[in-house]
Amino acid sequence: MKKYLDIIYFNRKEIIIVLIMITGFTIFNIYNNTEREIEVVNEIVEEKEEKKIVIDIKGEINNPGSYEIEEGKRVKDAIDLAGGLTQDAYIDDINLSSKLTDEMLIVIPKKEEIKEEKIEIKDSKISINTANLNELMSISGIGKTKAQNIIDYRNKHGRFNSINDIMNVSGIGQSTFDKIKNYIKV
Repeated sequence: MKKYLDIIYFNRKEIIIVLIMITGFTIFNIYNNTEREIEVVNEIVEEKEEKKIVIDIKGEINNPGSYEIEEGKRVKDAIDLAGGLTQDAYIDDINLSSKLTDEMLIVIPKKEEIKEEKIEIKDSKISINTANLNELMSISGIGKTKAQNIIDYRNKHGRFNSINDIMNVSGIGQSTFDKIKNYIKV
């Protein structure tokens, strides 16, 4: 035992230096790992933060305008954010559960406008700006998918300016347009 104590005593400087190096190395690793853990936690927090999109809501809404809202919200959430509907709002043809997309335009029509348009529909041509799913499906060449695409396009981009604009809708090309052009109006 004395032999070991003598070795320790004569090599005490070297032993102290080695202990200091081990302690320094340990502290460095703890600090470095903590920094990495903080970076990982910050990245997770940033990912969990909701991404924002901007939508525009007009028509029969209490506070029309552009709004910033969390991605993944629905049309109903946008209506609530804009102060709700006016008494004259007509929402029977609006899908309140549609997910919002960036730069989406939502137009809430007036009941009176819809009544006038429905009277016009009886005159033979269907308005692609106001027709509901069933009315659009009554056009020869327009099935459920194309009808829903028309409504979704209208909800996102607003009213069609001319019947030719319907070719901007997914699934409607020149051949479909040629079949339906005599049965639609804006």
